[in-house]
Amino acid sequence: MSAPAGFHAQDLIDPFEKFIGPFFERDEEGQRVVAFEVGSQHLGHDGVHVHEGQMMTFADATMGCTAYWDNDYTPCVTLSLQASFLSFPKLGDLVEARARFVRKTRSVLFVEASYTVNGEPVMTATSLWKVLGAR
Repeated sequence: MSAPAGFHAQDLIDPFEKFIGPFFERDEEGQRVVAFEVGSQHLGHDGVHVHEGQMMTFADATMGCTAYWDNDYTPCVTLSLQASFLSFPKLGDLVEARARFVRKTRSVLFVEASYTVNGEPVMTATSLWKVLGAR
């Protein structure tokens, strides 16, 4: 699959993310925007709308990258991820993620994100990340 206009392919390292990708990224006024195009492999049982598990996995991937990038590339793992589904993308939609590093304690990172299709919100999420090696 070729990258949508203005995006380039993201280099996926995690084998599971490779399985649910491809993901694309671009810079938008200093913020990284990550996206995926809803394909038939991402659909739920109705064959029309994206599966909620795909959206949660995309949230985990995009928010995890933000935690990693914005914490000087220090490895971290998911402690908690909460999402609110506002609508469900359909086959062919380009889902865009904009994640933001919120704050850090000694060992926990806080990240929030919004997910859109054509500028319309489809999901919001918040997450906590454990910094590996931190006590």
